[in-house]
Amino acid sequence: MSPFVGPESTGPRSNPIPERSRPDHRAACAEQDLHTGNEAWFEIYRAERVKLTSILFSGEDWRWRFCSSAGLIIASGTGFRTESECVAAVDALRRSAGTARVRGTSARPS
Repeated sequence: MSPFVGPESTGPRSNPIPERSRPDHRAACAEQDLHTGNEAWFEIYRAERVKLTSILFSGEDWRWRFCSSAGLIIASGTGFRTESECVAAVDALRRSAGTARVRGTSARPS
């Protein structure tokens, strides 16, 4: 099992994302985790195969998501061909996120 899977996770969540996982609520959860010292985690999982058309399929790729201590999905990444590529992306994110700048016209200056 990957070292990035959450403490109570045995695989990808099959439940749809609850309404409380809206971006504004997710940001509040992330902020609360920082102030309370609760532990958030990265979850790495293999996406299910989905039939898009009779000959086109999607899924079966490796994905990550960052979850709050309450289990809400705060952020997620696109698919990777292998688990090691996905783990490398999470490692890169963990190393550089603290120093990353926010860009965009409506972003607050850092």
